Amino acid sequence: MRPFTRSAAFLILLINSSGFSQLRNNSEYLQDSINTDKTYFVLHDTGVAEFWWASEWTNASVDLYSDKSAIFLWHFKDGSKSYSLQEQEIGEIGKNSGFLLERKSSNLEDIHRKSIQPLTRNNYPVKVELWIGKVGESPGFSPEIMGAALCLAAQPQSIEYNHPYHFSSCEPGDK
Repeated sequence: MRPFTRSAAFLILLINSSGFSQLRNNSEYLQDSINTDKTYFVLHDTGVAEFWWASEWTNASVDLYSDKSAIFLWHFKDGSKSYSLQEQEIGEIGKNSGFLLERKSSNLEDIHRKSIQPLTRNNYPVKVELWIGKVGESPGFSPEIMGAALCLAAQPQSIEYNHPYHFSSCEPGDK
């Protein structure tokens, strides 16, 4: 084979194999959303907080927002806000995790990426939103497009220790 023919054959093989792998790795999700089973928080009696979050992505969003980040914005009862990050660009989510990405942390961050932990028995998340945006050291979190929101259905005066609190659909007035 001549050098050009070998190069062309290699390129065609590369294109076909990457296209084939894309066909095998399609998203099962019909819309971008927050996974309700895997998004929750717990305040332990030791004072340690745990935040768990998971997002589901469509093929279209993984392609369209490939260079953007998935950002979770947590709204607390006292009106304060904090952030968590999926850690990967959205384009990497579909390739590496089957379009479902889960993370956890004991601390959230403020808009400037400084670690904070606002969870107490009387101050807990009442809403969590999934945003598409950019994240860097400066200015920090830059949410651009809201993808989904979930709310805490029952809002007690205070939460119980060691109990997981899950989110559900927001009422029309909560959005």
